[in-house]
Amino acid sequence: MKLIESIILFASLALLTMFVDQALYKGVPLKDSYFFLMFAVAGFFYYTYRRGIRIMKEKKEEEAKTEAKSKKIEDRLKRK
Repeated sequence: MKLIESIILFASLALLTMFVDQALYKGVPLKDSYFFLMFAVAGFFYYTYRRGIRIMKEKKEEEAKTEAKSKKIEDRLKRK
């Protein structure tokens, strides 16, 4: 997990905690603490989006490495 991704994730969790604290324990009306929930959900969605992009990028890099290795092996076998 990258540093920015972990910051986004924990900030989202902090906002969710603030929403729960405001809405459930302090009895603040839902309309006054609703933005905490929305920012927490948006942050979590952004975190999952960034994580998905990173995973796809890593898979492409891994496939490129395995293709390069397989080509090297084929070249070695052709030389013999």
